[in-house]
Amino acid sequence: MPLDVLHLFIDRPTGGALRTYLKRLREDREEPVDGGFTLIELLVVLLILGILLAIAIPTFLTVTKSATNTAASSNLQTALTGAETYYTTNSGSYSGILNGTAVSNITQEGTGLTYTSGASSVSSASGVINVDYVSASNIVMAAWNGSDRCYVIAAEKTTGGLTGVPATPDTYYAWYSAPKSSECSAAGALVSGTGVGASGTAGYWQNTGGFPA
Repeated sequence: MPLDVLHLFIDRPTGGALRTYLKRLREDREEPVDGGFTLIELLVVLLILGILLAIAIPTFLTVTKSATNTAASSNLQTALTGAETYYTTNSGSYSGILNGTAVSNITQEGTGLTYTSGASSVSSASGVINVDYVSASNIVMAAWNGSDRCYVIAAEKTTGGLTGVPATPDTYYAWYSAPKSSECSAAGALVSGTGVGASGTAGYWQNTGGFPA
């Protein structure tokens, strides 16, 4: 029943207070609701967002760096598989691995990677491997992680075949500091003082357990 109609059924002596109450009730219903936020509420929200960002950003950066490290080392493992396939196909020799004509070279071994040769540095693009052909029995390959490390694999088939690498024939894994892609190369890994095992770096050659942490 509408409020105005209801007023007709309220007797004057007893209905004054009720009419006043109904009038206020109608005014309350018609009064717009304030949907804004107070300054304190906004400050609390900003404080919570700041705390969440302080937690999330370092975690994100750590995960991203770990992913790029994994990608670089994984690409090198794939490149090593291609190199070993070439070595076997080419009668036990790495000779001509980048430009072989008698047999398929490494770029045709289905690795899906791109290769550069000699002392040139690794490209900043993902999936680029730098190969330094040292001899028919020894090869060094490098890949940059995109931020600060140059990952390196050395396959040594002859005793003492690679300067700076342990003399015992084996496959060795390492990394050295390289803040720029131009500072990462297979040849650079063997340079005393700046390559693997240089003072102040955490990288060193190891033949078990994959790449050093």
